[in-house]
Amino acid sequence: MISFDSNIIEQCKMGQHKAQMQLYSTFYKRVYNACYRVLYDSLEAEDAMQESFLKAFSSLGDYKESVPFEAWLVRIGINTSIDKLRKKSLETVNLYENINYDVEDSDESDEWEQILDKVEQVKAAITRLPETSRLIINLYLIEGYDHEEISEILNIAPGTVRIQYMRAKQKLLELI
Repeated sequence: MISFDSNIIEQCKMGQHKAQMQLYSTFYKRVYNACYRVLYDSLEAEDAMQESFLKAFSSLGDYKESVPFEAWLVRIGINTSIDKLRKKSLETVNLYENINYDVEDSDESDEWEQILDKVEQVKAAITRLPETSRLIINLYLIEGYDHEEISEILNIAPGTVRIQYMRAKQKLLELI
């Protein structure tokens, strides 16, 4: 988490543009990256990031200091990105599709090059997942949300999130 002077938030609440620019320049990369991991489109992610900051600046009165500001801001970015996906009609995975969930243990090598190669394979495979699967994998594995939080974000049952996560993970393993 990035640390910054909490007075900046108070200055932003008063509409001081210099403080807003300071807040923006501190967090824009983090919010963009979160948006990109949801949308996988740089123009859409940039648009979602800009929209997220506008939403954040207009709702700073709702911010509670018990939550880290960066987490609050990234959550707005993720929700904005998900809203963009919803507008494009998310593909859903058929819950009754028959999928084998047997997973073999992977070779855990200490070789750095092999690790980097695996990371690149995983990144490439994630981009080939359907939007919903990619979204759930990113929210769970990369952003660190649990199944209940993801269910709230996507407005689906926690059990559905768990099933779709298992299927997305299985599909990811097949792609790798």
